[in-house]
Order: sequence, then C-alpha cells, then structure tokens
Amino acid sequence: MIAMDMAANPSVLPPSQGQPTPQIRLSLSGTWVLDKSRGTPSMRGYLEAMNVDELAIEAHEKGEAEHDTLHDIQLTEMNYRIHKLSRVNDLKLDLTLGEELVEVLPRHPAAGERTRRSLANSDNPGHVRIDSVLKTVNGTARVTDVKTLTRETDPKTGLPFSVMVQTLTIVSEETNRSNTTTRFFVPFSGEIQVASTAGGSRRDRGQQDLGPGGNEMDET
Repeated sequence: MIAMDMAANPSVLPPSQGQPTPQIRLSLSGTWVLDKSRGTPSMRGYLEAMNVDELAIEAHEKGEAEHDTLHDIQLTEMNYRIHKLSRVNDLKLDLTLGEELVEVLPRHPAAGERTRRSLANSDNPGHVRIDSVLKTVNGTARVTDVKTLTRETDPKTGLPFSVMVQTLTIVSEETNRSNTTTRFFVPFSGEIQVASTAGGSRRDRGQQDLGPGGNEMDET
C-alpha cells in the first residue's frame, strides 16, 4: 500500500501530477478524495444555511483545508454505503436502495431528541441520490446529495480520468434559506492515516466517537 501523508499534502494534485491510483472507474464504488482546486470545496454556504455559528464554520474550513476529505463508497444494485473521513467528520451511512432509513441521533443539549430520515436511489452504477430530512439545533433541514460519475481529459497528457461530482443542496424549513454546493472528487488509493481524521483526533484526546449523525455539521 502507498501511504499518503495528509498533513504534508493539504491539497489534491491533478491526476497527471502523481495520484497513485488507476484513473478510470466504471462506478462510484471506491475511495475518492476532494479536489480542492475547483468547484466550491468549502462547506461554508451549506453550514450557513444550517445557521451554524461562525467559529464552528471557521474550524470546519480549517480542518478541511489542512487535511484531505475522503469518501469511501460501495454502490451495488441493492445497497449504498459511504464512509466519510476528514479532520471534521468520521461518519458511516448504510442504506438499502429505495428504502427509507430512520435513525435516532445522539441527544443534543440544545435540540434534544433528534432523528434523521434518509432515502437513497440509483438508476446506474455512476449515479446516486440521497434525500435526507434531519432535525438540527436550528430547526429541520432537507438535504439532497447527488453524486455523479463523469470522465474528463487531462489537458497535459490527453489521457482520460474519472471524476465524481457531488451536488449538495440544503433547504431550511424554518427560514427557507437554501444553498447548493458543488464539489469534485478524484480517485484515491493508499493508506488512510487515522490520526488525520475526526475519529483519530477524538481518540487521541480520549473522546467518544459519536458515530453516524454525531457531528452536527455532517453534510447528509
């Protein structure tokens, strides 16, 4: 396995500059790393729509700027599984396509008992849509997360490579405030350094991993 030092690699290199993995994928399945050089890699607009306070947003931006954001996906004809890893998130979601999942989230001091309803649908291996409704500290939010597999051509080498495009839309039911964030991911392979993830950071500090939905700033 090729180890990737996330702290020493805060930004994602284009495929022609040394991504250690085959660049063509036929489905969304696999591990993807956020390309911070384009789109809207920052989650600021999304978090502002959730009325997250400024200090928390700045901490989120700093964490994602200094460390890689990874999405490990398994998409089959029956199931969609994702493990999101970053300095601010270490979360797993396991859905049966076409079946709504209702989760009881960890109790929050301000919001009390919370639930999240999630429904995933896919019509081909290169596309998935997840619709979620969750209660946050600041009210109920509706989130649509669409991931689409595309193919682009490296302008330097002329070789094709796969890209996963994430279109993330949130609407606050209380304020009707909305935001759409578009992010681009490229294939990743290598050894994930646990200490650079939210889970590793919490374990280093002796804190409990909150698990799915434990982070108020999770995007789905």
